Amino acid sequence: MLDRSSGPFLGRGGWIFHRIAASYWSLPVLAVLLAPLFALASILIDRAGLTPWILSADLSPVETSDTAKDLVGVAVGVNVALATLYFSIALLVLTVASSNLGVRLIDRWLNKRLVRASLSGLSSTLIFSLVALASIDAEADLSDTPLATVALVMALQTVNVAMLTVALHDLGRTIFVDRAIHNLGREASRGTIALAGAAPFEGSWATTVAAPREGYIEGADIERLRKYLRDHTGVVRVCAAPGQHVLEGEPLIRLQHSFDRADRLTDAISIGDFRSEGQGAVFQVRLLVEVAARALSPAVNDFYTAIAACDRLTTAMLGQTDLWIDDGKVPVYADETRIELPGQDFRGLFDDPLDALRQAACEYPSVSTRMIDNYARLIAALPARCRSADLRAFVTKKARELADHAADRATAEIDRAAIRERIARFDAAA
Repeated sequence: MLDRSSGPFLGRGGWIFHRIAASYWSLPVLAVLLAPLFALASILIDRAGLTPWILSADLSPVETSDTAKDLVGVAVGVNVALATLYFSIALLVLTVASSNLGVRLIDRWLNKRLVRASLSGLSSTLIFSLVALASIDAEADLSDTPLATVALVMALQTVNVAMLTVALHDLGRTIFVDRAIHNLGREASRGTIALAGAAPFEGSWATTVAAPREGYIEGADIERLRKYLRDHTGVVRVCAAPGQHVLEGEPLIRLQHSFDRADRLTDAISIGDFRSEGQGAVFQVRLLVEVAARALSPAVNDFYTAIAACDRLTTAMLGQTDLWIDDGKVPVYADETRIELPGQDFRGLFDDPLDALRQAACEYPSVSTRMIDNYARLIAALPARCRSADLRAFVTKKARELADHAADRATAEIDRAAIRERIARFDAAA
């Protein structure tokens, strides 16, 4: 099933909007800007008749205006304390997490809606309470005090404390790498684009659109590209796949025929300064391998975490089998097969990461044998998803390369024997 919300589908404008909307600061800043308006609206409603109604119904949350001012003042102090506590714990936890997991997992945490909602609640409630505090005269009659606003401050404090409890729990779970691995594997298994296979175009290209800047390809808005080229005939090749680094002037798009507004096509390709979640499965697969490699580093030496990452990587591979394109063909956009998308198929998604995993796992026989078993399980599950003999050959090649590398680096004969036994079992099953 395709899930365009999790993949590299954005053009330049969409990517910029995504970076702003998914940022750590955008929602809290918006909440802070809106908080004074809501506070003023609440005060005006109080003065328009809500406060007299509260008094007539004997529902006043306080007995005197002085008590109301003290109460809201305490709320302001509590909000400052809660915000300080949240940021202090966040700094501590993220420092520990980044040393163990890598900063890109922390970036995923910062993009979470719960984190942004918690910060928004703390920030906006503080501003709301400050405006409410300024509107209260401690010596005025109770009928001149915005009682509904005071009650709203109390209600917001209750919501904030509840949200902070949940947010701190979630923050503490940030260090629990297994949950991050699970989420990465689930997200990396979702398809984002429908591909088909076709014979590659072998002719000459009349127009080449160059990268306007250096950076990492975040994604390509293929539908926008189709719109720009609806009156243009001939083959179109998107040369740079999501996740690929390009230099200024390198080819982004090639066209079989001339196109007068070729520079406009760069709007369909977003280029970022660094790898990010917007790249979709490309980023997530590489992050799983990065977690495994970091877990296997001498500083961490946590091979069970690496095994968990290998398991989830296998889940991602099985989920992306629809992207497999047989040898000798080029991936093309299923809805318009003249648009070639080299590097955006199964091989482009997993070839380099699996090689990187082999290089990291070869020193650890336990991880190598587990991944060989995973390759065998993947092949066993393929008939229900993809019957391509080329895909089976690709997986077999990766399993044998891993076995050869791991056996060569093993220092104990018992480990070499275990690796040989696993690859023999793999060959028998395959």
